[in-house]
Amino acid sequence: MADGSTFQKEGPSIAIIGAGLSGLCMAIKLKEAGFSNFRIFEKAEKVGGTWRDNTYPGVACDVPSHLYSYSFEPKADWSMVFSPGGEIQDYIEDVTARHRLQESLVFGAELTGAEWKGGKWHLTFANGKTHTANFLVNCMGGLHIPSYPDIPGKEQFTGTNFHTASWNHDHDLTGKRVAVIGTAASAIQLIPEIVDKVEHLDVYQRTPNWIVSRPYMAYSEKWKQRFKRFPWLEKLHRLQIYLTFEMRFPLFRRDKFFSGRATRMFKKHLEAQVKDPELRKKLTPDYPIGCKRILASDTYFPALQRDHVELITDGIEEIVPEGIKTNDGTVRAVDTIIYATGFKPWDQMEGVTIKGKGGLDMNAYLADGIRAHRTVAMPHFPNLFMLLGPNSGLGHNSVIVMIEAQVGYIISAIKDVVSQGAAAIEVKPEEADAYDAKLQKDLEGTVWAGHCKSWYQGDDGRIYTLWPWSTLKYRREMKHFKRREYEYE
Repeated sequence: MADGSTFQKEGPSIAIIGAGLSGLCMAIKLKEAGFSNFRIFEKAEKVGGTWRDNTYPGVACDVPSHLYSYSFEPKADWSMVFSPGGEIQDYIEDVTARHRLQESLVFGAELTGAEWKGGKWHLTFANGKTHTANFLVNCMGGLHIPSYPDIPGKEQFTGTNFHTASWNHDHDLTGKRVAVIGTAASAIQLIPEIVDKVEHLDVYQRTPNWIVSRPYMAYSEKWKQRFKRFPWLEKLHRLQIYLTFEMRFPLFRRDKFFSGRATRMFKKHLEAQVKDPELRKKLTPDYPIGCKRILASDTYFPALQRDHVELITDGIEEIVPEGIKTNDGTVRAVDTIIYATGFKPWDQMEGVTIKGKGGLDMNAYLADGIRAHRTVAMPHFPNLFMLLGPNSGLGHNSVIVMIEAQVGYIISAIKDVVSQGAAAIEVKPEEADAYDAKLQKDLEGTVWAGHCKSWYQGDDGRIYTLWPWSTLKYRREMKHFKRREYEYE
């Protein structure tokens, strides 16, 4: 049994891994709850996570800014309904400063290992430093390890190539022949921004996406002043956005009315912007709407129809020194290849070894299926929690809602450990198994369980990224910490 006497007197030490929106939220709420003995370990040299790393032209959030921000830290003067990435990064840095988190931040600290022994978590970092803590909260997130397609010959390309998540700002695209591989979220933001700079643009599409209209909408100075003067008005606006997005949820439960309406919206948008029937055919998905991430843009389809742009749907056979060769034998020469191919959603554990009780490796535990009890905890890993863990992603609303619910749950758990005079808490295996079985059963009724291949699913077909119900249900389930589901030391 671990000795909890020290932290019962002085308060538990808590290590937070990652200084993105989830890690910072955890830190802010810990301070508010009276826990001051924590450190935030960040591999980079500043806060921000996804919004620090993604700086490609046109980067923006596809959730309205008043909802993609903390409920307890409103921002009255968002410039746009869907604000650009740089503005979100500024917001994150401002919140960090307002809550005086700098004193708790440790930069340049990339976690390489964590092991539970002697009643504590023993952490090791790439810089050779170590740290011990009573609790470990993994806030590394799922969208920071770039995913590259498995295409032969990538290394022999003689031009410049990079991923959207590692944008090469020193490389001028003006007058260049450019190839963009991928046509999902980052691509539809990027392509309209660079189309007027390049000499020629090849866009390689493997699978078309459902893309609906998203008008350019800026907040007027009058509305910014109203939100600033009347905070209740900003809260009402946020609630309106939240409920509007929440109403889209039945679409993902294969509701015929909602899916039919959404499909008609897509077709109307496509027909209005693309007159060529052959191009429309290439851009029309053959899978149910919502099975893959639904995208929004009013500028992507027009960009594809520029005279110097070609949409290529033939599969890529290989990358050759001068460019890209497709399956039909055509070689298209380019100067630059941009990979807009997304992220590895659970490869946050890449290069990190986490060992729980008895030396159990987390990767070994997850080999039977990526899962977590109530999306935040795992049996055999005492005093370890995670934010935006398995099955806490969303297809219809803001993950900030999920983060705040998870943070409240975790703090309730830590408080309960302290109040019980215990040293450690661990979810019971049978409770975790029962929860996972029900979750997977619930996912069978969603559109994501269809036959389209997406990053929502693992290679085994298991959906380990998304929550199968509404955020209202999630918040209700996470509101009260259930002691009976856990074992205490």
